[in-house]
Amino acid sequence: MPNSKAKTKAAVYFKSIRKKEGAKDIAGVNLDLIMKLDAFSAIKEKDFVAIKMHFGDKDNIGHIKPETVKALADAIKARKARPFLVETSTLYVGERSNAYDHLKIAYEHGFTFEKTGVPIIMADGLLGHSQTAVKINARHNKEIFVAGDVSHYDSIICLSHVTGHIITGIGAAIKNIGMGLASRGGKLSQHSGVLPSINAKKCTKCGRCRAFCPAGAISPGDAAFSIDHAKCIGCGECLAVCKFEAVKYSWKQSSKIVQEKMAEHALGVIFGKKDRIMLTNHIIHVTKECDCMAKGEACVMEDIGILASGDPVALDKATIDMVKKMNGYAFDYESENPLNPLHQLEHGEKIGLGTMDYELIELN
Repeated sequence: MPNSKAKTKAAVYFKSIRKKEGAKDIAGVNLDLIMKLDAFSAIKEKDFVAIKMHFGDKDNIGHIKPETVKALADAIKARKARPFLVETSTLYVGERSNAYDHLKIAYEHGFTFEKTGVPIIMADGLLGHSQTAVKINARHNKEIFVAGDVSHYDSIICLSHVTGHIITGIGAAIKNIGMGLASRGGKLSQHSGVLPSINAKKCTKCGRCRAFCPAGAISPGDAAFSIDHAKCIGCGECLAVCKFEAVKYSWKQSSKIVQEKMAEHALGVIFGKKDRIMLTNHIIHVTKECDCMAKGEACVMEDIGILASGDPVALDKATIDMVKKMNGYAFDYESENPLNPLHQLEHGEKIGLGTMDYELIELN
């Protein structure tokens, strides 16, 4: 894998959306920007083109809308390629922690075949355990695990709704591909520095976690099942299969480490596809917290527009710069130790994910 910094500026395209345009107008702007990228013209007949986005959790209102997918999918079909929506299940227990429940929410938010013209394919299988190993040469990982289907995509188009984030400061392109296309094991690697434990008060001793544990690390005790940390490999299977929320992880890991691991997983996702990646960041209805929050959140700034690039580092850097310039919002999430969202970009540049040096090209 490359380890040197990019030597040329990355092109980042921008088009303004400042008047609360409707869903169809936003869809048109998104498509105009993507069609400016060289990777779009590289789409060939019968190519599998994955459209990665976030469907929004239950009651979320800020996520990118189905009309944007429809316009994009129609343009891909015009090239006789095969577009589809792609997502993965969450690591934490909730409404999107498995493919069945996740798809229900997607349909409720309008991402049906009738409205988008494309199917949804969960890249990591029913419970998030389908994965592929990708070898990289980075600080924290020599090998990372991405969702099992990622290696089969000919192109990836990543549509990101820009938000704040409680751990990484910003949720944008790097998070959408690095976290969003990692397998359950990959997500666990990014989030957690410790091994799981079982809450005895919630454990019913059903044995489901033990049956699925690939390391044979779980055994029954007097009051509940327990995990032998000497055997545990941190794969997250027990968390995925427990129906009683008895398996717990400690998420207390520094923001810098999470950001670095997230950038490293993003590098693994685009491995072998660096010229077939298209990304847009929607600086519209920007909220303090990410779309994983199961609630409707108010905006924290005025809408700005959409940015597009083939370089996730340049795209996120341009996004942070533009938001700071237009609205004075730094994405330094309010906490005892303010987060620095630029850290993921700096690390991404070091490992060859992209460059922070960009040229902004504004479309009329």
